[in-house]
Amino acid sequence: MFFLLLTVCSYLYQFQKLGDDDNEREFSSTDYPNLGMSDPSMPLPRAHFRPRPLDNLILADEIDSLDPIIDSKVMNILPNSDTPQIFAACGRGARSSFRTLRHGLDVEEVVSSDLPGIPNAVWTTKIREEDSYDSYIILSFVNGTLVLSIGETIEEVQDTGFLSSAPTLAVQQIGSDALLQVHPQGIRHVLADRRVNEWRVPQGRTIVSATTNKRQVVVALSSAELVYFELDLEGQLNEYQDRKAMGSTVLALSIGEVPEGRQRTPYLAVGCEDQTVRIVSLDPESTLETISLQALTAPPSSICIADMLDSSIDKFQPTMFVNIGLQNGVLLRTVLDPVNGQLTDTRTRFLGTRPVKLMRVQVQKNPSILALSSRSWLNYTHQQLLHFTPLIFETLDHAWGFSAELCPEGLIGIAGSVL
Repeated sequence: MFFLLLTVCSYLYQFQKLGDDDNEREFSSTDYPNLGMSDPSMPLPRAHFRPRPLDNLILADEIDSLDPIIDSKVMNILPNSDTPQIFAACGRGARSSFRTLRHGLDVEEVVSSDLPGIPNAVWTTKIREEDSYDSYIILSFVNGTLVLSIGETIEEVQDTGFLSSAPTLAVQQIGSDALLQVHPQGIRHVLADRRVNEWRVPQGRTIVSATTNKRQVVVALSSAELVYFELDLEGQLNEYQDRKAMGSTVLALSIGEVPEGRQRTPYLAVGCEDQTVRIVSLDPESTLETISLQALTAPPSSICIADMLDSSIDKFQPTMFVNIGLQNGVLLRTVLDPVNGQLTDTRTRFLGTRPVKLMRVQVQKNPSILALSSRSWLNYTHQQLLHFTPLIFETLDHAWGFSAELCPEGLIGIAGSVL
């Protein structure tokens, strides 16, 4: 298949055939004496042809073109924008236009809805591990939790086993067919038959941060202690016998996804108020032991561990990255060595003026990172290279991955009181 791109005309044509089978008369210099050079002063017979519609080419696409750009300016005059835009005067005569160019990925909004209040977090979850699409949207408010079911319509449901009278800190589809809700006073493990196993925090303490995957749960208490839970082969969530005192208030936690064929992921990242991130072991032989430490320039606001392919580091295997969002709007991306748990090759990027929030999402079935600050950014793999690109969309306060039949790989976000 061949393509012909004409940028000036903004049309993309596809070759259907080479014109070998048409009945058009062909003209060649060999048809004339001495190849048409016998007497240069004598005019040559004219080669006639009839104009007709396209037969060998078909219009495949029309591409927006800036040609010709008469003048342009780089300025920042749009409201709520912290990056410059390019303003260009394009074309001539009746085809002239004024264009605004912004760097980023375009976002198509599918639906929006007003909410009864302003949520402080949003999640989606499947009911069973084998499900193809999400079943619930969970919205956390200051004084409660709202659960919405996803179907032909989105409506509130009451019989999910979730505690609705408290805010939610984490949601997870755990095991093969169970759900997990973490709230400030404990953990609710909702089984497939709607029975609920609940773990309550010690008196006088609350859960301030949590991180989960399909087999592991870690929560941080207001006493700066870490409590670790792991799912056994019978589907029971068991607490590790010892708790880890961090010595500083825990602000953020993250564990990666469980590798295929494994029972657990071996590392936990803990961000503390003393402006450090510590890598803690979850291996059975050294559970909750600190392996490495990295100092930060500001307190952390969010942490996210993800295995992502970047051929500039490793062409064949995904690299384990620890993404650290700071309260000053800076993002640190550092490599976590899967063998010894050490942090190396730290890179820095300024994302915006608000504390950074991080969450794992899927882009073309590959793990990606969504980063929210005064702008929204997407860290994703394209052509085996890691890209970090802003989204051309209004500022999101919270977001999560969303998968439905009509939108297999989407995002669900909160902007103020709008879903």
